[in-house]
Amino acid sequence: MGGKIVGVRKDTAGNIAMIRLNDGRVVSLEDAQALAVDGMLDSLTSLDAQGNWAINDGVDGQFESGQNLDMLPEF
Repeated sequence: MGGKIVGVRKDTAGNIAMIRLNDGRVVSLEDAQALAVDGMLDSLTSLDAQGNWAINDGVDGQFESGQNLDMLPEF
């Protein structure tokens, strides 16, 4: 099981700059993107500074996407 994103910190432009994981770690957006590509974030395969994400459902290889990371609590 990979980490879960539980919070975000935005920069002055309103873009996500930092990510808080459920284990308490705080990582940069770039590090979180690398974790996603490496399969270390609960099925996430990509994410960006605007809060967009994509996941692979793991069953039939289909991808789902959304844009709600920016609605997570800020820390």
